[in-house]
Order: sequence, then structure tokens, then C-alpha cells
Amino acid sequence: MLACEMGSMLGMSWWMWFPGLVVLVALIVFGTWAVNRSAPRTGGPLRILEERYARGEIDAEEFERRRARREGSR
Repeated sequence: MLACEMGSMLGMSWWMWFPGLVVLVALIVFGTWAVNRSAPRTGGPLRILEERYARGEIDAEEFERRRARREGSR
């Protein structure tokens, strides 16, 4: 009898804490996802231009012309 009473000193068994922990983990995962999704994308126009050049969508002449125009507009 005494061991049974000692086990319930916290008022709840471990299985009663489980749903709360699941909700807490879900909130943390959702919060992390939401923050990462709203973070600004890095790279900007020059990075996009470099990626297009690397994929072969534009040639070297077009790349240099657009890069020069981009740097001249700063």
C-alpha cells in the first residue's frame, strides 16, 4: 500500500503527462517551421543570375552585361 501511495505523489502518472508533451513538441516543431518559412531568402539578384548562368540558361556575354547593369545601379 505504501509503495502505491508513493508512486502517486505527483498526482498524475507518466501516461497522463504524455498528451501534454506531444502537444508541446508539436508546438515547438510548428514554431520552428513557421520561423524558417518566414525568414528572408538569401542571395538576391546576383545569386539568381549566377545560378541561371551555371544552368546554361544565359551565356557569358549576357551574364556579364546583366551583372554590369546590376552593379551600376547601386
